[in-house]
Amino acid sequence: MVRFILFATLIAVSVLVAYVFSQNPDWNAAFEVFGYRLKLHLGFLFFGLVLLLWLFGWLYFGVRRTLAMPAEMAKNARISRQNRGYKALTQGLVALAAGDPDEADKQARRANKLLEETPATLLLTAQAAQLNGDEESAAVYFEEMTKNDDTAFLGLRGKIMQALAQGDRKEVQLLLERARKIKPNAPWILETEYEMGMQTGQLEGAQRAVKRLASRRLLPSSVAKQRLALTEADLAFQAAEKGAWRQAVDHAQRAISDEPTLLPARSLAARAHLELGHLRKAKEHAVEAWRLRPTAGAATTYLRACKPRDIAAKRVAIAELIQANPNALFSQYLRAEAAIESADVAIAQEAVGDLPETSAAVGINALKLRMEDLKSGGEDRTPSPLDGHSLPVEPQVCSNCGTEHTRWRAVCTDCGTSGNIGLPTRAAQAPKMLPPA
Repeated sequence: MVRFILFATLIAVSVLVAYVFSQNPDWNAAFEVFGYRLKLHLGFLFFGLVLLLWLFGWLYFGVRRTLAMPAEMAKNARISRQNRGYKALTQGLVALAAGDPDEADKQARRANKLLEETPATLLLTAQAAQLNGDEESAAVYFEEMTKNDDTAFLGLRGKIMQALAQGDRKEVQLLLERARKIKPNAPWILETEYEMGMQTGQLEGAQRAVKRLASRRLLPSSVAKQRLALTEADLAFQAAEKGAWRQAVDHAQRAISDEPTLLPARSLAARAHLELGHLRKAKEHAVEAWRLRPTAGAATTYLRACKPRDIAAKRVAIAELIQANPNALFSQYLRAEAAIESADVAIAQEAVGDLPETSAAVGINALKLRMEDLKSGGEDRTPSPLDGHSLPVEPQVCSNCGTEHTRWRAVCTDCGTSGNIGLPTRAAQAPKMLPPA
């Protein structure tokens, strides 16, 4: 619109000037050139000057474009080179994602040739070397990256990943210190600090990393609570091993607050309260642990907290405990054992008969032998203590590598993974078969 207005204005001015000159034919200009006397109308002279200026403008534009042509050609060549380099870089990253080491290495060399050393090209080259199994070359590239301020952070990350793969925790700690000075709140640094803290037993450092991740909304609240619960539970077990039951209670309570369904924390809280003489709290936590999953430890803690004086009181205590999870295998087991120890033949025979045949591994055969002794001799020849039982103690097993542990741990000492240790999964109980007709 602006151009149209300017063009219309220029046309109007030109028409007006032409009209003025046409109305004044006596406006002439005379001058002498090389001995010749020329006489021209001012209108022709004016429009001749305008035409001359127009031609001069085009000539100036042409000369300027000609002089600028080498620079333009160099610029276009540089842009074309960069475009081809970025294309090679993109194809190299795609090859890395697809797991094609030869193509990744080819595109990395092409990108390095077309582009100057950039963080992306250096990283592609190093990762291509890693994909080809050349860790030494990758280490050299990562080391070169650490010497440049623009690529130092990426280089340190690559070296940290290599050190983690090699299991060199000391080197990881040193590299993390350098990376933390550049970007202290980078999510992967905090994640690595958490994992290293868990594996090295520096649980307070792991907790700080989790809290910083959660405060920056880099970790869901539920995941943060689960991780904090793991660290608190592990600290509780460490305190219990030292006999510091007050500290064990505090850590276990914080773990339960973060993750109420964490069975190891519940069981340890019950045991710690028992050791401190808090019998009511010990029974409460034991019942909650039994509700999550019946274990020999929860049963022992509950019976010791109840302090039964005779077999009748013990049977009442067991009846109260198994109400929290009446259909569980260990609940059926305790019910059968209490009936055998009470010499209640009818109830004992019924309870033993309710036990699944597939559970001989937990002592069903032993209960049957005790039942036969009761029926033949009128008494249980191998009774358990008043505050005890014959439930088997199940091992703590890592679901990732299958390693058995003597106690629960937040981190597997064999494979190094966290949060995978727990009681073995029990097979579903087989349904009772009807007797043949």
